Amino acid sequence: MMWVIFRHGEKQTTGFDPELTSRGLEQAQNIVKKVKSGHLPKPQALYVSTKKRTTQTLSPLAQEFHLKTQIKAELTERVPGETHEKFRFRIQEFLVKLLLLHQDHEVIYLCTHYDWIEEFLSVIESDTDLSRYSQFGAAQYILFDKNELWHFIRSEGV
Repeated sequence: MMWVIFRHGEKQTTGFDPELTSRGLEQAQNIVKKVKSGHLPKPQALYVSTKKRTTQTLSPLAQEFHLKTQIKAELTERVPGETHEKFRFRIQEFLVKLLLLHQDHEVIYLCTHYDWIEEFLSVIESDTDLSRYSQFGAAQYILFDKNELWHFIRSEGV
């Protein structure tokens, strides 16, 4: 099973649930280009948080490959009043659900937020020291192959 975890594209700086900037929309289109060129694997499932910017980030990909984007609250950043322990548990529980839901050969794309990715990297068992990947810019992704451990493949921006 392969997992590609994206931080949403560049967002506008105002509003409760800001949309992507024009640069962010371009970053979203670049994801499609990377898949079409073979630099990223073709997804079988797309998951996004409840925020517009994550849906907008994977929307061109969903359209290109005729996939449904599944909105999951579990991918939303840490919410006010949520303890660190509850946030961590929410991420761990969601990962287990996805592992049970999908087949070993599937490619899963997730689009989420900085703090979610930071926590994800701290809870998974990987064959690589992931601490150096904790600084995640807009539209950056990290690619894993999931077997017994999470096998790090690469991390870069679009």
